[in-house]
Amino acid sequence: MALSSHKAVRLGLVLLALLTTVVYGNHFHNTFHFDDSHTIVNNLSIRDIHNVPVFFADGRTMSSLPSNQDYRPGLTTLNAIDFYLSGKPTPDPFVFHISIFISFIVTGLLFFMLLRHILSITSASPYNDWIALLITAFFWLHPANAETVNYIIARGDSFSTLCIVLSFVLYIKLPSLQKYYLYLLPMIIGFFVKEPAIMFVPLLFFYKLLFEREMSLREAIVRPGKAIRSLLPVLIPLLIAAGLFIFSRRMAPDTWVPGGYDRWRYLFTQPYVILHYFNNFLLPLNLVVDTDWTLVPSYTDEKVIIGLVFVTVLLVLAFITSAKKEWQPVAFGILWFFIALIPTSSIFPFAEVLNDHRTFFPYLGLFIATAATVRNLLQSKIPVMKPALRTTLLICCTTVLAGYAYGTHKRNEVWHTEESLWKDATIKAPGNSRAWMNYGNTQMAIGNFPVAEQCFEKAISLSPDYSYVHVNLGVLKAAQGKIAEAEPYFRRAIDLDPGNPECYSYYADYLLKNGRINEASEIISKGLKISPAHEHMNQLSKQLASTPQNNAVTVTIPESNDKLVQIAKWTDANPTPENYISLSLDYYNAGQYENCIKASERALQLHPGYDIAYNNICASYNELHQWDKAIEAGKKGLEFNPTNPNLKANLDASYKGKGQK
Repeated sequence: MALSSHKAVRLGLVLLALLTTVVYGNHFHNTFHFDDSHTIVNNLSIRDIHNVPVFFADGRTMSSLPSNQDYRPGLTTLNAIDFYLSGKPTPDPFVFHISIFISFIVTGLLFFMLLRHILSITSASPYNDWIALLITAFFWLHPANAETVNYIIARGDSFSTLCIVLSFVLYIKLPSLQKYYLYLLPMIIGFFVKEPAIMFVPLLFFYKLLFEREMSLREAIVRPGKAIRSLLPVLIPLLIAAGLFIFSRRMAPDTWVPGGYDRWRYLFTQPYVILHYFNNFLLPLNLVVDTDWTLVPSYTDEKVIIGLVFVTVLLVLAFITSAKKEWQPVAFGILWFFIALIPTSSIFPFAEVLNDHRTFFPYLGLFIATAATVRNLLQSKIPVMKPALRTTLLICCTTVLAGYAYGTHKRNEVWHTEESLWKDATIKAPGNSRAWMNYGNTQMAIGNFPVAEQCFEKAISLSPDYSYVHVNLGVLKAAQGKIAEAEPYFRRAIDLDPGNPECYSYYADYLLKNGRINEASEIISKGLKISPAHEHMNQLSKQLASTPQNNAVTVTIPESNDKLVQIAKWTDANPTPENYISLSLDYYNAGQYENCIKASERALQLHPGYDIAYNNICASYNELHQWDKAIEAGKKGLEFNPTNPNLKANLDASYKGKGQK
């Protein structure tokens, strides 16, 4: 017995959701990245689920960095819930990825309902359901959406978009909710996750204008009175949205800084940025976590002209397509694209000219426009489809979707580790100092100091006043044993960015390790005043409190062996897993592999299952050519953290070494 069309479509949705899960199967263990560090990893506020009411009263709980402390209590709540569900002492990205992916699938299901409704009210075409299914697959498998799904803190974009689509579905499917504006509840919830959720209101206006009033954009201009009557039903939602925005701005901490500075040059840069977004919608070949785009040098720059021409063409297309009922979804989709970009591509300047994860919400408009275009072309050219042609089109669609699915799977691989992500960024955005610095950090973490130093020098040549680069150069010099050379970098970082707690955190760590207790105490105190919930600063404060004053080592450490002896004594006086790991690295870099193993074993006594300790043991036994012990340590470490790339690499070297021997 053949399936009915509706049952077949529902089955298709289920199969596509399963296919999407398979495509994203390699992303669930991807690490935290970028702003995840200060909003999740180092943010102690999210580690107590009882803090949820505090999130709505104090925007400072969003981040450990004051300049990033905006008022988004819903977003902080989502992070706190995922941390609580993990049941672990530190944030686990796996749990975060699970919940974000579930919301991504739900967004696709809701979008299918919205899209099918828009298609059905504009043309009674037999293609509507299947086109809606195809475009939903396009949404789920599009590589650009992988930028948002993989980037954990970007759940603000994806979840607020879910709330917008849900408000539309409630408005359409449950008309009884319209009387008391109950369909706005998801929008309000989404707003507290991220502010662009209030763009639902202008979208609702154009939905009513085009599909309920059945007015074209030309008619709205010629007969403004009739258009205004379409605005009246959304007047209450508009007032609610305005009130929410005013409230959130008043609740935002004074320390919050959007990052941009020249609103007009930023505005004139955006048309070309919009063209870039449109290109990535069609051919997502230029996706990168952090671009090297800058503001246009002048308002007459060729990029400004090209971008303005492109924007004009799209708006004219929306104007033309709004005149015919079956083509109105194209106009609505184009307007959706532009309206959704207003928060990030208008007069509100951000530090980054563009971000590819910002397109999650705007692209829904282009998906709607694409669906209507394909539907109308098929309906006009092929009103009745023959089996042979149906098979051919099915093969073509499957091939295209397979290409996008492959691209998404590969982007997941890029997002797997900090090293893979930032290496990709240095290739695609070589003028981005932050990309070079972050890639340098990954190399410093694995002891590849020469490459790390090259990356930091490249970064500082691009941005001489970038405080984070100076911090990392200080850390690198200290790791190389160049104690005297390290300190000026820490001090310079604080001079450049006195409101950044990271500068104080690493400088205090440096001072503690060199026995300068009183100075460290002063720096920690200053740092905690700036960011009381900063995890590393709080750890240093506890470490300082347990440090006997008479155990302070001397400031001047002339010889390498003397330095290691004094650091070892200080570590024994301040026994934490992190301190012993730091000591083990010092031993390793000095070629004292037996001592490296002993320090790592001490870290394991204090923190059983510490994968970094097993990594250092494995690496040391490799240097000693004791392959069996190296393999044993590597395998044990991977039991606790199967995704540790350094452990995998060292264990691989162990197996190769044993084979050679």
